[in-house]
Amino acid sequence: MKDKTLFSTCPDGEFFGRASEIEYICGRAGAALPAPAIFLFGRRWTGKTEVLRRVFRNLFWGQARVVPLYYQFRGGRPGEEFAEDYLKEVLKQYLAFRLRDSRLVRNELTLDKIESLLVDNDLYDLADLAAVHREAKKAGDETAALRNALQAPTAVSARSGIPVYLILDDLDRAVSGAGQNEARLARELMDSLGPSSFVASASARRLIEGGVFNGPAEAIELEGLDEETASSMMMDLCRLYGVGFDAEIVKLGAHRLDGNPMYMRNLVWAASKAGTGLTTLKDFADIYTQELFEGNTGFALKSALGLRGINALRVLHACSIARKPLTSEELSERFRQGESELDSIIRTLSAAGLLEASLGSLKWTGDAAVKDFVYFAYETRVKGRSTEEVRTYLAREVLKEGFNFRSSKIAVNPQDEVSEALKSFNGQKSRKVLFSHQAFAARFQKGAQKAGAVDDGELAFPQVVGCFDSERLEANEAGPPIIVAHGFQNGRYDSGNEVVWMAAVKDSVSPVNIGDVENFLRRSQILRENFRAARVVRWIVSREGFTAEALKRAEAEGVLSSDSVQLKIIRENLESRGKGAGAAEINGIAPVKEFEVVLPSASKAELVAARAVEEIGTEMGFDDAAIGQIKAALVEACINAFEHSRVRTAKVYLKFAASAKRLTIHVQNGGVDFDSLSEAASAPAEAGKLPKKRGWGFELMKGLMDEVRVEKVRGGAKVVLVKYLVRKGDGGNGQEI
Repeated sequence: MKDKTLFSTCPDGEFFGRASEIEYICGRAGAALPAPAIFLFGRRWTGKTEVLRRVFRNLFWGQARVVPLYYQFRGGRPGEEFAEDYLKEVLKQYLAFRLRDSRLVRNELTLDKIESLLVDNDLYDLADLAAVHREAKKAGDETAALRNALQAPTAVSARSGIPVYLILDDLDRAVSGAGQNEARLARELMDSLGPSSFVASASARRLIEGGVFNGPAEAIELEGLDEETASSMMMDLCRLYGVGFDAEIVKLGAHRLDGNPMYMRNLVWAASKAGTGLTTLKDFADIYTQELFEGNTGFALKSALGLRGINALRVLHACSIARKPLTSEELSERFRQGESELDSIIRTLSAAGLLEASLGSLKWTGDAAVKDFVYFAYETRVKGRSTEEVRTYLAREVLKEGFNFRSSKIAVNPQDEVSEALKSFNGQKSRKVLFSHQAFAARFQKGAQKAGAVDDGELAFPQVVGCFDSERLEANEAGPPIIVAHGFQNGRYDSGNEVVWMAAVKDSVSPVNIGDVENFLRRSQILRENFRAARVVRWIVSREGFTAEALKRAEAEGVLSSDSVQLKIIRENLESRGKGAGAAEINGIAPVKEFEVVLPSASKAELVAARAVEEIGTEMGFDDAAIGQIKAALVEACINAFEHSRVRTAKVYLKFAASAKRLTIHVQNGGVDFDSLSEAASAPAEAGKLPKKRGWGFELMKGLMDEVRVEKVRGGAKVVLVKYLVRKGDGGNGQEI
């Protein structure tokens, strides 16, 4: 069997969480009909190169519909040098694909040698491309050499009768230069991509948004690994390199490092080299700061940032700590820099993916580790502080952040939760008690509805047309931005029915106090001036409730108030009504009891889930038949979640939400293929063939439960199973009581 190694990739045992992107790109490459180009965006070291090289490998060995051609750009090369290198890669990779000989891809060959191999295989028309390049080089005609090289993929496609699929890595390096040579290369290159299908990686979206490429294109953002996948990766690396660890500390590390694969590998390697573990917060803080300042990560960041002078460092540091985008005029005045020097710095930092320049403003786009490194460089090189002094300060901040991370009670971001709730306002109604924390607390005692509670009426939501934060409208205000939702009441689009909701969110372990309320009242009063024609509704949401004094002041000013429990009920009711679930429109709104179970990747782990749901269902009052249906559906969902997990050691997360009239089960993994269940179930079977097994599984779940839906979440998918204790109309499957 031939060696299947092509371009170097990381070991399979260290590759995590990108299977869906690879599968999607390969599917698009081999599609029967032409498809728009794909631009793969992401910060440095999030795995773009690894993804593209694995796409090339899969296409090279796994299909014959397209000819895959991979090229990685390196900036600052003369046009003639690039032309020869690009031409060599196109020709030798086509030969390798035709002959199924991976050695031709791996080995460095001269253009003369490649020409000889083409002639030996009767590919005379492609050999002519090498001859044309030689003549252009001899004549000093760089433009001719460049155009000859760039049309090579088209020539390969014409010769083979098979479409070419270009895989272009770090494409932004080819179009980021400011000189005439770089500009001509960029123009010729982008023009050559017009008729060809391709996927390209870049650090910034400006290839599409800036008009560099004007054809149809799809943007895919490659973010850091999701928390579960990143944690699993770090744990596997710790086991591989003999590093002791605590699961919570590893989770903290994955969070602090934004799921960046390179950062995580380097951190574990550094711990292994130092002979220490990752079992305490201090272990992590020590290894993180050491690796960032003196280790492989620090070396990589120093090389990648390309900070050629103190002025560039000053600009980068100012943008990294700014609460809002800075303008070039502000930077020029602050640092006394000339326009040409500042423009050069901005171009360099933008090309490195650290700043986003748009309409004269500069926005920081680096991650937390880069921000820490910039802080270290600025404090030592500009302010003259010692490395140990800066390391001590940063370690202190890491420890404080880690402590808050470990003590956090809610995994989701309440700011995002409130924003999503406002966006889903579409003329629905909700119980008023959900927007009055004082009434809510008085009505419910220890999770149960207080006997004799009086119906408080309903609150009508507007139809929201847009939602944004107040950062632009508030200059130098303390506290997080206020969320603003603009819409219309009663389904009438006129000034009399225009309404604006302003929501403030306190995401901390302390309750909202009187100072928080006064600050919100003052800021909302100022913001009112921007919406004079609209009625304003004010809402405060707190993760940990309110002080009595704060509630009294809020009630007096007509400010709505909700805590995290109320917010969960609001969101769940909005989601259910959006999907037409009539059972959500209930008068009883006792807080939902929630239970969470984490299933390990072990044999028969799904039976643990079955036993858990049996106890929950019995307590809720479901009969044996209904409990049996729920158990069967849950076991099927768990098995599928494990089968389609992104990583070998992945866990499956279950959340059971038991209310007075229904049981909702969330089954989430770090996988990619839950959607394929519904697709398989809905797709007609081919003649003479049974539907796919997993399609039957999805149909089974739908038959056993009242509702089954699939939701995409960051890093995976989630199946939601719903069983009603009260029948939903005449056709429901729920048990009537």
